[in-house]
Amino acid sequence: MYAWFVCNPCSLEEADILLLKTTDEQKKCFMKKVKSFHVANVSQVSFMHNSTAEKPPNKELAVTTELKVRYMYVQKIRYIWNPFTGMFQRSGVLDDTHSCSDIHTTFGSGFSKEEQDGRRQICGSNSIEVEITPIWKLLFREIFNPVYCFEVYALILWLSSGYIEYSMAILILTVLSIIATVTLLRMQSVKLHKMVEFHNYIMVSVLRKSGDIEEVQSQHLVPGDVIILPEKKMYLPCDAILISGGCVINEGMLTGECVPVTKTPLPCVDNCIPWNIHTGDSYKEHMLYCGTEVTKTKPDSEGLVKAVVLHTGFNTTKGDLVRSILYPKPIKLKLYRDVFWVIAALSLVSVCGLIYSVVIGAVQGAETKDLILTAFIMLTCAVPVSLPPALAVCILYSQNRLKKHGIFCISPDRISLCGQLNLICFDKTGTLTEDGLDLWGIVPSGENCFQEVHHVTSGDTLPWGPLLGAVASCHSLIVLDGKIHGDPMDFKMFEGSGWNIDDSEPTCTVYGKCCSCVTVKPASGSKVPVDGIHILLQFPFSSALQRMSVIARVIGEERLTLFLKGAPEMVIQFCKQETVPPSFKNTLDYYTEQGFRVISLAYKYFELQENGSLHNLKRKEVESDLIFLGFLIMENQLKPETKSVVQELISANLRMVMLTGDNCKTACTVGMGSGMVPNTDTLFLLEATEPEKDTQPFINWQIVKKNKDNDAKLNETTVNIPCIDDINFNSIQVKLDYASSGKYDGTEKQNLPELMMPNVSLLSTASADFAPSIAAVALNEIVKDIQCVAPGSHYLMQNKYHYAMTGKSYQTIKQHFPDLMPDILLNGTIFARMTPKQKSTIIEDLQNIDYYVGMCGDGANDCGALKVAHAGISLSELEASVASPFTSKITNITCIPTLLKEGRNVFVTYLSLFKYMVMYSFIGLVCMFLMFWEQTILGSNQYLMQDIAITIPLMLTMSLNGPAQKLAPYRPAGRLLLPPLLLSIILHLCFTVTVQMCAYFVLQQQPWFSRSNVFHACIPQNMSFSNETTLREPDVSQNFFTTTCWIITGINLITIEFVFSKGRPFRQPVYTNYIFFMFVVAQVAVYMFFLFADIESLYDNMKIVCMPYYWRGIIFGMVFALFTVSYFIEECILENRSLWLRIYKKFNCKSLSQFKELQKAMAMDNHPTVVQRKINVLNVKGLNQNAMQPLCSDYQGL
Repeated sequence: MYAWFVCNPCSLEEADILLLKTTDEQKKCFMKKVKSFHVANVSQVSFMHNSTAEKPPNKELAVTTELKVRYMYVQKIRYIWNPFTGMFQRSGVLDDTHSCSDIHTTFGSGFSKEEQDGRRQICGSNSIEVEITPIWKLLFREIFNPVYCFEVYALILWLSSGYIEYSMAILILTVLSIIATVTLLRMQSVKLHKMVEFHNYIMVSVLRKSGDIEEVQSQHLVPGDVIILPEKKMYLPCDAILISGGCVINEGMLTGECVPVTKTPLPCVDNCIPWNIHTGDSYKEHMLYCGTEVTKTKPDSEGLVKAVVLHTGFNTTKGDLVRSILYPKPIKLKLYRDVFWVIAALSLVSVCGLIYSVVIGAVQGAETKDLILTAFIMLTCAVPVSLPPALAVCILYSQNRLKKHGIFCISPDRISLCGQLNLICFDKTGTLTEDGLDLWGIVPSGENCFQEVHHVTSGDTLPWGPLLGAVASCHSLIVLDGKIHGDPMDFKMFEGSGWNIDDSEPTCTVYGKCCSCVTVKPASGSKVPVDGIHILLQFPFSSALQRMSVIARVIGEERLTLFLKGAPEMVIQFCKQETVPPSFKNTLDYYTEQGFRVISLAYKYFELQENGSLHNLKRKEVESDLIFLGFLIMENQLKPETKSVVQELISANLRMVMLTGDNCKTACTVGMGSGMVPNTDTLFLLEATEPEKDTQPFINWQIVKKNKDNDAKLNETTVNIPCIDDINFNSIQVKLDYASSGKYDGTEKQNLPELMMPNVSLLSTASADFAPSIAAVALNEIVKDIQCVAPGSHYLMQNKYHYAMTGKSYQTIKQHFPDLMPDILLNGTIFARMTPKQKSTIIEDLQNIDYYVGMCGDGANDCGALKVAHAGISLSELEASVASPFTSKITNITCIPTLLKEGRNVFVTYLSLFKYMVMYSFIGLVCMFLMFWEQTILGSNQYLMQDIAITIPLMLTMSLNGPAQKLAPYRPAGRLLLPPLLLSIILHLCFTVTVQMCAYFVLQQQPWFSRSNVFHACIPQNMSFSNETTLREPDVSQNFFTTTCWIITGINLITIEFVFSKGRPFRQPVYTNYIFFMFVVAQVAVYMFFLFADIESLYDNMKIVCMPYYWRGIIFGMVFALFTVSYFIEECILENRSLWLRIYKKFNCKSLSQFKELQKAMAMDNHPTVVQRKINVLNVKGLNQNAMQPLCSDYQGL
């Protein structure tokens, strides 16, 4: 608003203030002031440029005397105004348009000190500064929260009217709540500050253009600087790209996995392609990330390890992590919107109360001062002031309960969100299965077939040959401080070879050149006829490439050997096909279907060209024409707790999804073995192919069955599903591979027609003669049989089906088959070969159809998914998990049911407290309306009894209920504006009004009732405590109205306090909360004592009057009826879930969750979308030439 009223619109170039809007769903607007500074005595200042924008000569801006630079900061990122592009562009990054040769030639020699200083003025210092927020600022933000502002307003009014005791109680609880919140925020601020503080004070070696090496503070680094990596360990203060030498990096801070990663230099290729596009998916092999630790370096021939700085400050990878913590993605919840509407409705009620009190007061001639004070107090009655401290107490108790189970929370607001989770995503390795892999065996390949399995546990070593060489050398293991470090799988593989790493020989000579190397040697006493192997160069493992390779040389030999290992389906693409056994697929399926992790090995001999260099070798060139060696069989067992937890979650109707980077078939076996895919369900394996030059994108689906031993067996039925948008109707191909028996291995076994032979391939062309023929009949029979085994068939629709696919297939389906996405999102259970980004994407896609998603991972490549999910639970305490709301010390998934139970408990307690506070306000308003009408008010002590003796104990004890022992098969209601919740408040309000009005009118009909003489009903009117005759004048609060109303109101509060304190199915029964239960009993006893005791001094102190016993009996009957009706309605009707489900079904009510509506829509279809697509393609009723035209039109309408 300030910008609209104060500022005038202008161009970006002239602007002093910018009005920015976020691009997320919130679309929030905020202002940023444009600042400026002058750069003097700088000969050249480099700007970033858009590749499509007009650029100044040589990409440089010449500055003769002085240059005014305009800039602004947005979420810690500095943006500089570039006059050549007419845009504010991010500074602190090196232009992505630079080619590999640019990186080496333009920046490889470093900057002079003057150039560095000039760039630093533009880019800013290389620092990630997170200041510790001062306590006064945290207090200021918390106190000026709208909720607390309203509390302060209410407390001021209450104190000014003399209502001191309750005001002080609320004040104390509010102060304690604020102190707890501020303390937590302060601790998080300190923790984050300490995490990034050391980054700003690292000493680094910088290469100057003159060739000198200078020690500078990391804050002085700028993009384009060349840093020299030392031999000792160091933490990287920036993102950089390696240009010479090699190094080993521990990327545990970013990935959560403390596994050394080998980095190789960026190749010096003379072309104009940007370096990150040229290197493709393998660019990470050359990237050094800020915050990671350099554990070992391998100098080049010059004895240096050099890297060019790419990003500095908050532009780095670590800076992005810190910014994601400082500026988290806002949680969009419908519950928050409901709370807003409820508060708005209560505020409207308050306004009505204000108008009522003013009108009644004016009619009755009240003083203006009292009238104004009463009117403002009425505004505080309808809005529950005591709700925030009550919720804070609830969260405090919940955190303590979680802490006892080894679960720690840094975002308390997320605890209640856990009560709404209906989908849990799991990583596989280290989460569902054990962390480590064991080498089960090695399957050699020779003579174009697989040989007998070599079991490592047998004690026999592999005979010398390329296979043993690959096992001993194709890894990224290193020796640090006398211990071998590296990937656990590499370690197990190397351990199986029986060899050792010799770190006493860090260099060797190759073709007359000295090279750094890792030397592996056979154990002493071994019969291996070689002295060892030098590992000269490594092409590191990449999740995108799914392989790694090394170039090695046997000691004493001249020729070089390339050893490669990786995913089997990837490795055979680089092997000579004649060396791959024909039984490759069957053998691979045999092991993966038993849950083993299978790694393929391959090799080839080669020699360097004359004057060639190892570091100039291109990976794509050397990884070709390989000879297949065999399989490594790794065993990864399920954790003992996995099956029981999965069964518990299934019983609770919670959906589970596996997101893993492992092999798809191995993941399928783990999914079925763990119970994520029950025995009664069907699993389909989908494989989507990208479009190529002459082919359209297709989806192949296969049915995964289970044999009697519960092993996964792949049904050989394969169907290609074409992309509708791009289908070529001149070429519709159907391929079906049947079992050799000619029968389907399913519930309905059906003989195929005699003319249907195995491996039938039919090609139909629009121009062909489609008169009734044998081929047409055969194709029609194929369609019928597809329907028998398709997930949409009659017998399968009785059971649930699941989809399994790779991350690549998921992306292809999302891009080329968008109409299949609802089916994939609703029934996809296993997603394998997933990159970290793909994991986050799937979670966001699930959230977009209204799933509440939880993510559980061990920190390895799960950081992004843990942050994106509604509730991320990390099983690792590493630094990368600082952004995860929950961290479990118990490294298995038993923490999931615990968190879900506690989340549901907290959520239900939230709703109970909210309902109580709303009813507390309404009950008070009804009482005040009646009292104002009679020109009286309740006494101060009477208010204290309601607030101090009822509401305060409720706030402190209702949340003590522990979670239920068992997860219910449904979640608590996630909205406030739902019929059961709204009806609960409305009905209880009606009961309150009914009882209060009945008491009000019946009271006036009593023969002893009097508005003026209130002491004659049962006690002599002129008897004082000393039996002396005096004239007693009643207080304004002492009358039959206030006494009756106060008794009924108090017991009404106790009633709803008890009725709203839910027990099963989400909380422990109310009687197990001993403190709360005793308070309720004590409160009832005290009010009964006040009702029936005839202690005049007590009555006089409480401003109540004595009434006939029969009237007290009537009051007791009223409140007992109120309790009975309230409890019956709440438990038998409002909490009767089956009744409400029948009502919803009767009136065909739509679900508020998009995924449920999608499920209903798909349930009405005869076939799942994926298979329905193919059946529509093969719609061959009366196959003839004329039938092809309707087929095309049907496609266009899908």
